[in-house]
Amino acid sequence: MSLFFPLLLLFIISSTGLILYFFQKVNRTILNLLIALGAGSMLAISLAHILPEALEMTENAIYAFIGGFLLIYIVEELLTPHSHDHVHGDHSHEDPHEHYEHIAIVSWIAIFIHTLFDGLGIRAGFGMSETVGYTILLGVAIHQIPVSLSLAAIFRESKFKKNTQLILLFTFALAAPIGFYISDLILSDSSSVITALATAFAGGSLLYVATADLLPVIHSEGKKKTSIVLMFIIGLVGITALRWLEWHAHETEHEDIHLERNHDIKEMPHEEKVHETIEK
Repeated sequence: MSLFFPLLLLFIISSTGLILYFFQKVNRTILNLLIALGAGSMLAISLAHILPEALEMTENAIYAFIGGFLLIYIVEELLTPHSHDHVHGDHSHEDPHEHYEHIAIVSWIAIFIHTLFDGLGIRAGFGMSETVGYTILLGVAIHQIPVSLSLAAIFRESKFKKNTQLILLFTFALAAPIGFYISDLILSDSSSVITALATAFAGGSLLYVATADLLPVIHSEGKKKTSIVLMFIIGLVGITALRWLEWHAHETEHEDIHLERNHDIKEMPHEEKVHETIEK
């Protein structure tokens, strides 16, 4: 069965954030709510999706995860320009649009890498069975919606040119299909350990963006505080629940394969059973 149309649908869903560009001006409260949703989603993707999956492949993934977090911290502390800070009396604060510019690019890089490996995971799922493949694809598609909207909201607040914003969001939407189609090349040229370390590194950087950049921004907002907190919780709990559903589907599929294998062995002639037992 051709997977072109399911992957095309995944691309369209991943482009959800482009909806914001159909409006000349988007209400600031709506942008803040979407950013809060993104903060919760990114936190869950980092801790509930990326880190556990990477640790399953290598225990050293925790060091790459910490390294990703540390690198973004150092980059922001040492390389982020502050020449456009506004001075008011005896205090100053950074231009908020400049602040969102580096948040946007770091978020985009980390989520693009993660989504690229999501595509690889979809391909691996279809390698097991269509049920697992479509379950993973559905899970990825659902969590792409809040992530895409949040990325678009962050880019709208940045100083990037509109064409640059659209190109980056369009490229993000292509990440999972690209990961799916180049998965054979990635898997043949890279070990699972390298893949896990790269994914964990992206997860650490994503955790930094969610906790050190986005959470303080939404925390400082005085309007619609209850709604902002609720959107953060929805993003956090929703993406975490998707991880549980993916894990449950994966475990169920493994149990079905195991039961089917045992059933086949029971129906074998005695000589083949002995041979199968020896091979185990």
